[in-house]
Amino acid sequence: MIRFLSGALALATIAAALPQGIASGSNIQKPFGIQSPTIKPNVDVRRYPLTSTKDKEDLLAQAVAHDLDIWSLTQHNADIYFPSSVSVPSYFNTRNHTTITPTTEALSSSSAPSAAKSGPWNASSLSACTFHNVYHTQSEIYSFIHQLAEENSDIAELITLGRTSEGRDILALSISKHGRGSKLKKPKKRLIIQGAQHAREWIASSTALYLAHALLVDSKDHSSKRSLLKKTDFTIIPLPNPDGYVYTWEHDRLWYKNRAEVGDGECKGIDLNRNWASFGLNPGYEWLPPTEANPCSHWYPGSHPFEALETKAVSAYIQRTPNIKGFLDLRSYGQMNEENLLEAALGAAKAMESTHGIVVGTGSLCDKLYSAPGNIVDWMYGQAQITVAYSVLLRDTGTYGFLLPPKWIRPVGEETADMVDYLARWIKKHKV
Repeated sequence: MIRFLSGALALATIAAALPQGIASGSNIQKPFGIQSPTIKPNVDVRRYPLTSTKDKEDLLAQAVAHDLDIWSLTQHNADIYFPSSVSVPSYFNTRNHTTITPTTEALSSSSAPSAAKSGPWNASSLSACTFHNVYHTQSEIYSFIHQLAEENSDIAELITLGRTSEGRDILALSISKHGRGSKLKKPKKRLIIQGAQHAREWIASSTALYLAHALLVDSKDHSSKRSLLKKTDFTIIPLPNPDGYVYTWEHDRLWYKNRAEVGDGECKGIDLNRNWASFGLNPGYEWLPPTEANPCSHWYPGSHPFEALETKAVSAYIQRTPNIKGFLDLRSYGQMNEENLLEAALGAAKAMESTHGIVVGTGSLCDKLYSAPGNIVDWMYGQAQITVAYSVLLRDTGTYGFLLPPKWIRPVGEETADMVDYLARWIKKHKV
């Protein structure tokens, strides 16, 4: 079962949850069409209404058979992206649909150069810090978290979790009020927050960075969440997929796997959110191989669990770190939540609503859509025994989709910070 935090401002994404066992139609790995963030492509995203569960299954099978990029899927609609380089199959041309092509703003501003990109930044204030005004490259992100760690060395520590297949460090920021290396008689509960596993979901990593900054900024700042450190430790993993993220800046804006060589080396990438496993210890949470694994598929889960160095690094950190009571996997786009702790989910949704007035609901992806073996949240819940484990699907509903303009970075960060505030206090109060 996948647990999601979701709402009416977005749709449930299918990127991490395509059914196993359906082979794509070609062994040639096709890019999703945006070959440089500086190019303004003709993005054709179509929304198809769904009339029944069978209709949804039929459409899904057709989309996977043609190796199409499904941006989101709900009980009522499917959003599918057709790059200009791909001919639209007749099945999709003849079906009733509406076009929800992202606006020029989304296509032109997602990576616009800005003075806000050059550090060091004024990190003493959330409101005055220009870092959160634009999206950033991997090197800029690493510069920022190095700066946060150096300027808050009494409570923040930069940790290298591992290295990617292309040799990049996977960095995490550990934040603890009792300081680096100190030992308590009773360790505080820890909450792990992760940015974009899927490289194209830039808003997820930007939100993780905003949360790290909010936890470190002085309590006098009206947006500060530093008070949470009295009872809770945090680990922020802003870029769990740095290779894929770099690729979205330099080559293909809509890439989302990692960049490991797979198969016979003719293709690249494993879908990180389908490469986790509980090794049969908890039935229902296992990694299941597809019946016909095509390494060139956009949703390739790997040839075996933890084949990806990124999933191996994060899982190793989780397993060696004591007293982890909560895990949040930030995603886009969708805002949907369900888990065994409905009280926590409803409270978290209400906290997000209170910030900017968005409408947030709760629900199970497994109940509403289908099961998805090999995902990170099931592993956290089933294997690592972290009861409060959610995927948080951020804005929006498809107006921008994965190309959310940078003007939304700060509002999304603020509402997510309030949700984290609620969950941290809920975890502190309850025996989980």
